[in-house]
Amino acid sequence: MAAAATRAGSAAAAASGAAGLTAAVAGVRHPHVFVRVAQLRAREDVTLLGFFENDREIAVRFERETGLRRFDTLDALLAQQPDLLVSEALDTEMPALALAAAPHVRSLLLEKPGAPTLAAMDRLVAGLAAHPVDAHVAYQLHYSPSIARMRELLASGALGQITLARFNAGCPIGCGDELWQSVPGDLGGVMFTEGCHMLQLIVDALGVPQEVAGMIERLPAGTVVRSDVVKRDLFDDPAPDDESGVGRLMYEDVGVALLRWPTLVGTLDVTAWEATDWVHNWYLEFQGTNGTMKVRPVPPTLDLTLRTAAAGLAAGTHPTQEWESPAGHELTLVPDPAYERQLDAVLHRLRSGAEPSQASLHQAHDVIRVLDAIYRSSAERRTLALPAAAATSAAPAASAAPAAPAAPAAASAPPAAALPSQAPQQETA
Repeated sequence: MAAAATRAGSAAAAASGAAGLTAAVAGVRHPHVFVRVAQLRAREDVTLLGFFENDREIAVRFERETGLRRFDTLDALLAQQPDLLVSEALDTEMPALALAAAPHVRSLLLEKPGAPTLAAMDRLVAGLAAHPVDAHVAYQLHYSPSIARMRELLASGALGQITLARFNAGCPIGCGDELWQSVPGDLGGVMFTEGCHMLQLIVDALGVPQEVAGMIERLPAGTVVRSDVVKRDLFDDPAPDDESGVGRLMYEDVGVALLRWPTLVGTLDVTAWEATDWVHNWYLEFQGTNGTMKVRPVPPTLDLTLRTAAAGLAAGTHPTQEWESPAGHELTLVPDPAYERQLDAVLHRLRSGAEPSQASLHQAHDVIRVLDAIYRSSAERRTLALPAAAATSAAPAASAAPAAPAAPAAASAPPAAALPSQAPQQETA
């Protein structure tokens, strides 16, 4: 009761503008933690109280590297009653940590995918439903300006009926061997930890597919590669000439999924052996009866060709749209506009005193439902059908950006004609 009362008082103060916001970090195992800390420290109206990490050796070094106050226990950190709790814990640690924090905070921002398995995500969603807390899963690519423009074009109907979609993701050579793609107890490797990013964008744009057929493969031992992108340690820069090999990962080398909706088919392919830097090869492509669109989340670009004029746009191939983006090996470890817009949205909800929402968490739940079906389909060598989601997978209301020039456009569903309801015929997953 005391925690709830304190939280309610904090919410009222924030809504009235009487006080700034407070934030804390619990779990510092994922490299995105450095982006989150830098972002929060840069906000003049946010006080970053400190952090907790269960691994003492990592905690001591993180304190030394960042100068951030270290709390010896999670209880001690939560006793500070932060408005926002950011967690960059390992997937296997996330559900218990989030559930422990929920009674003491107003908002959670959890590293994706949010849980190591579908069963763990089921428990997390059920447990957090009992608490009046915002629950965001940190899919920052949702806030890429190219993805915002993609949603607008899909909603406009300019492409006509979408009949085919292609999606590509993965990680650079050797990075499938990093800790974050090799967590014992996770559902899988690169399809799970990187494919989840792409599936969030897919589910947000098109909804949960009705049927899934997966192929998750560990390849035979093959090429030994040297990489200058791999991070073997949370604190170290990528080492030159780091050695790893095809077929030697803890989990899969490659994964492919066929995805079916009522009026279109999609393919998702993921590899742990991209020859480019992080996310440079990722794309979403839509083939419609009146046009095609290819989108890269980071660096954000969009290519559009229309057969006839539509939605106020001229026929023909349009110039590539490009947005500002950092450069380098590790684009996802830099506070870019997508990260900033995501944090804007999270903080806006706290400042405005909005009613708690867990729509982002529910969508992340749908993402893991699809991933679970992909892995099971592969293991069982058969197509699986997915039941309709209990919660709508559309633009996550909990993460909707504030009405400000820097915020992305609100996500919109594709035209209703593109996705009529149709009962799946395959065995239900």
